[in-house]
Amino acid sequence: MMEDQKKPIVIMNWSMRQNHIKEAKAFAKQISEHKNSDIDVVILPSMGTMYPVHEVLQHTSVQLGAQNIAPVENGELSGEFSIDSLIEMNGTFVELGHWERRRLFNETDDIINQKVKLSLKNGVNPILCIGEQDKKDADNVIDGSKDPKYELELERELFLRIFNGLYCVEKKDLEKIVIAYTPAWAVGQSKAAGAPHIKLAVSMIRNAIAKIFSEAASEKVRIVYGGSVSPENSITMMRLANLDGVLLGRFGSDANRLQRIVELMVD
Repeated sequence: MMEDQKKPIVIMNWSMRQNHIKEAKAFAKQISEHKNSDIDVVILPSMGTMYPVHEVLQHTSVQLGAQNIAPVENGELSGEFSIDSLIEMNGTFVELGHWERRRLFNETDDIINQKVKLSLKNGVNPILCIGEQDKKDADNVIDGSKDPKYELELERELFLRIFNGLYCVEKKDLEKIVIAYTPAWAVGQSKAAGAPHIKLAVSMIRNAIAKIFSEAASEKVRIVYGGSVSPENSITMMRLANLDGVLLGRFGSDANRLQRIVELMVD
């Protein structure tokens, strides 16, 4: 269960699945009509629908976020998205370090760290995505057939991503940060990682933050899971894996299913 001082959070990343303004506004309106004061609900629209979605959400409890920002406020970076624009639209969250950004756009830990610090400097909450890049079999990573070195390698990789991603971040800012465990091998698949594996990863993440900052500081960070999350598996994850929320992709693209997940988070 979540710590008393931390609100559960459900984040919906549209990627490039919802690109038409009319449909995007209708989706945002449907979600915003539900009253969810006990949970943070965040929508990360596609770039072309951000402003129209902002217009729908601006007087509601649903929060707006961006899927990425440039590492600087402004400058000669053609095609990038400025945090200034996100702030202008009352955006409160930004997703950073998604595996697609790391693998397809070659974003390094240093670039992601610059974005994390830029976000905090401007009062925007970073959602720092970390997780294994190599594809694994969700059935085998938690049973006896796995590589005996797998847990050690996972622990090292998660520690490195956290250390580099939060380099020079002040301890007082940790409560503003969401860590999203998003293993590439589980994103966009037919099923999510198993709850025992997620629980293991969450424990490693929490321990890494405690080593870098402190035990008390580690409890302030919200940790979520992303990777083939659905209404059918989200409650099991929350109950067994000690999560503070979930990061949704395609399984949250239906407003009714998304609302069902939101309701499960606060039951």
